[in-house]
Amino acid sequence: MEKKGYSVRLMVKCAKMYYEESMNQGEISEKLQISKSSISRILSAAREEGIVKIIVENPLKDEHIDLEKELEKKFNLKEVIVVDSSDKPEEIKRDLGRAAAEYLQRIIKDGQIVGITWGTTLREIPQFVKNDKKNKVTFIPMLGGIGETEIDIHPNQIALELAKKFNGDCKLLHAPSIVDDLKRKETFIQDKNIQGFYELFDKIDIGVMGIGYPLLNSSTLLESGYYTMNDIKRLENEGAVADIGSLFIDKDGKGDKFEFNERVIGIDLEGIKKIPLTIGIAGSILKKNAILAAIKGKFIKVLIVDGITAKSMLEETN
Repeated sequence: MEKKGYSVRLMVKCAKMYYEESMNQGEISEKLQISKSSISRILSAAREEGIVKIIVENPLKDEHIDLEKELEKKFNLKEVIVVDSSDKPEEIKRDLGRAAAEYLQRIIKDGQIVGITWGTTLREIPQFVKNDKKNKVTFIPMLGGIGETEIDIHPNQIALELAKKFNGDCKLLHAPSIVDDLKRKETFIQDKNIQGFYELFDKIDIGVMGIGYPLLNSSTLLESGYYTMNDIKRLENEGAVADIGSLFIDKDGKGDKFEFNERVIGIDLEGIKKIPLTIGIAGSILKKNAILAAIKGKFIKVLIVDGITAKSMLEETN
């Protein structure tokens, strides 16, 4: 009895050797005295005829794979990683940090420069990195420090901790993240060390960025010492729905109208767009519009998000 030009006996024999006895195609070829290309075609025929059926058992607690695919297709993203939602913000941040650590371990290559922004979610990443080899990778902050707030959410500190975990290198930006006026910024960036650091922004291969919602982040912004409540209200009135590395954007992903952006010492929005691989990390349904704005502005290519927020994003019609 023959199917697809091969006897059923031959297809079954090849399939058993390959799938049950773990023999490779070269070994099967030598044993049966058939070319490797023929073995490959026989195995394909066995699958087409239903002799071989491959079932993928998903061990994950919740099914996120289809949700990730739908988001990737809807928003034209390179990859989406969805984590479980929780009514405890700290748990979501930890899960996002764990997923980001696993993703970075998968994609980082020697010789790359990885840029880091700041925030309470990004500071979770280093603790989940599992690495025992030296990596020829350099971590850098994408903007200066964050003033008076907790040091562990500063971009310098997160970059330093990631460099330690990856056994890589780190370069620090010794400057505030925001200055009072443009003249003071010009003074800072005229420094030769700062100028040298600015040149690194054009060489970033991977950008790891938290996505903030100004009103939700108001306490952290106030603690930084760079913003007042009047500033935050002004940003809201001007239409700010998100910030990426202290750079504000509106619902359409545009940031030209926000004067605060001009005073940031760090990479600018156009610089972020030029980074080959940008990873946006955010959880909480309250950040949905911020995430959508970051996608619309083409600031992220990979999204790491929680399940409830991901499902809500799919309901968007625009």
